[in-house]
Amino acid sequence: MKLTENLLAILCCPNCRGKMVTPETEDNILLCQGCHSEFPVVANRPVLLRCDNDVFPLDAYKAMPEKKIKRPSRWLARFIPDPSVNLASTRVLARLGSLLPKKPARVLVIGSGDQRTLLEAQIDAGEDVQVICTDIDTDADVDLFCDAHDLPFINDSIDAVITTVVMEHVLYPERVAAELHRVLKPGGLLYSEMPFMQQVHEGAYDFTRYSLSGHRRLFNGFSEVESGMAAGPATTLVWAIENFALAFVSRRILRLFTKALVRLVFAWIKYIDYFLEKRPEAMDGASCTYFLGAKINGQITDAEIIARYRGAKQLHHV
Repeated sequence: MKLTENLLAILCCPNCRGKMVTPETEDNILLCQGCHSEFPVVANRPVLLRCDNDVFPLDAYKAMPEKKIKRPSRWLARFIPDPSVNLASTRVLARLGSLLPKKPARVLVIGSGDQRTLLEAQIDAGEDVQVICTDIDTDADVDLFCDAHDLPFINDSIDAVITTVVMEHVLYPERVAAELHRVLKPGGLLYSEMPFMQQVHEGAYDFTRYSLSGHRRLFNGFSEVESGMAAGPATTLVWAIENFALAFVSRRILRLFTKALVRLVFAWIKYIDYFLEKRPEAMDGASCTYFLGAKINGQITDAEIIARYRGAKQLHHV
């Protein structure tokens, strides 16, 4: 979608949430009418990051190339099996798409990477559905760059948010959850996937893991439409084998070879998850969980979240 008048109308400054405008004299910046901060627009993609963001400094994006450089390793990765299954996304995102309002709707993707085409197909996005892709990765296919801790969107402007395996990479998950709640319209939809039993996969940008109960607790400002296991203990096992093997090698080329070899030999194990999908015993060892919810005014109580536990260990302290 890139930068359009429709998108510009819902943008706000990540510093002060002031209104964003395009100066008449320059077409490669956005200007905040509140604090007068300037933000670069690179290849029609605004970079809306706080000026004091020391993890993702604004200046680093000003020098990025306008065209993505295709890395050979990404091309080769297409021939290596993925270690995970996904038991939920195709079905649940289709459900999210069916629940969107019939009038024009906006769907915000947090940490979109290269998922644009896939997600648009999964939610059956037509002409009346605008999919707004965001990320902080300069290689991502996005409409704008932003940090989920400070979303540059006005309150109550988004109909649905999709965030898949992103929340484990943010420094303050509760703050991001609050931002997602803020930008969604009343009753707006949220689809989240988050790893539980899974090793580090984003290096230094990997901070947090949540059980399904913890995942649900993080989004207690949403009523639950459905939740469950996106990948089960069979996927957990493949991840464990891979990382056990990687513990013995340090050179980058050897690690890539080891990872490819393990996946070629053991990736088939992940398909056992399709037989474990409905078993509560499997939930406690899930590799990844999902949550589909709708924004509410208020919060779901902790007692209700605990009562909804669906694993096998029925422990009661009182």
